[in-house]
Amino acid sequence: MTGTNINMRSERMPIGDGYSVTFSFASGKLEADWQPKVPYGRKGRKYLPAYRRARDEFIRRMARRTGLNIMVVDL
Repeated sequence: MTGTNINMRSERMPIGDGYSVTFSFASGKLEADWQPKVPYGRKGRKYLPAYRRARDEFIRRMARRTGLNIMVVDL
């Protein structure tokens, strides 16, 4: 199994103050769908630690399900 063959989607993961994010991975690409919208500026930075915890949990689940080592690089 290669990374490009993995197709997986998370449940809606709460971030705080009514924000949530759903992750999907398909065709080697990780996407995050925010609800109700992506928070920007200072407000967005406030949620960054919770977002990263949710993202890391999704990546852990993918690794456990596939048996692969997975790495995410933040740019």
